[in-house]
Amino acid sequence: MIKRILKLMAAVLVFVLCMKINVSAANTEYVRDEYGVLSASEVQELNELAARVSDAHNAGVYVRVMNNMGSYFTIEDYSEAVWKEEEMGFGDTDDGIMLLLDMDTRSFDIFVRHGGLAEQAFGTYAREQMADVVVNDYLRYDEYAEAFSNFIAIADADYAYAEAGTPISEDFDPARDEREQREREAREAAERTAKTGATVGIPPIAALLACLGMKSRNKTTEIKKEADNYIPEGGMRLTNRSDRFLYRTESRTRIQKDDDSRSSGGSSFSSSSSSFGSHTSGHF
Repeated sequence: MIKRILKLMAAVLVFVLCMKINVSAANTEYVRDEYGVLSASEVQELNELAARVSDAHNAGVYVRVMNNMGSYFTIEDYSEAVWKEEEMGFGDTDDGIMLLLDMDTRSFDIFVRHGGLAEQAFGTYAREQMADVVVNDYLRYDEYAEAFSNFIAIADADYAYAEAGTPISEDFDPARDEREQREREAREAAERTAKTGATVGIPPIAALLACLGMKSRNKTTEIKKEADNYIPEGGMRLTNRSDRFLYRTESRTRIQKDDDSRSSGGSSFSSSSSSFGSHTSGHF
């Protein structure tokens, strides 16, 4: 009886220890740049960052910068092929997320594997919010290292929210709420400044207008309407003449660029899903 109890306790202990062991990734090259947009030190730093995040959540975070899609017709098909060929992800479900760039067409795809934590963490809304930051704030301006570090950081936060049971969605988005709060505070501050300026500026202006009015009423000499009225009877003689221009007007036409200005509304995205995973893709 005692031996049976000891065997049972040993089996439970082994099970608990196995539960505490992190699931290893099939592919530990988290960031690879085949095109050359990153320096060697940037690749190393991003790899270390992605490794820490991936190990912390037992779900991968990958970045791939590729030259072209080859024979694939869509960026989505290409992403899934890369994921399968490189055996990415953690555990039996190949859990993880990947940002893939095709530099030939300047296309991107955020791919999420079905079946694990990544699928819970990165629904359509979460992927599109991620793309809005990574693509519109960085990739459109060729700020690649910043784009990838933000991608990894957002993935880390979104994994944590999903683990806590509150994945990012339209109903729960702390980053969006914080941004809207800052914008609201900025508008309120501008309105207060405008009201203060109106209160301080109106009395002096009113006083100035009153003084000008009194000055105009004190004039007794009528202003001549013709230039000849100011010429003396004997005529006038010019001894010196020069041209002086009081004003200068410049006309400038801005040359629009295809990727010009953040105010253009940013890149648009499309989201889709297959039996293998989910995608949010577009151009940058």
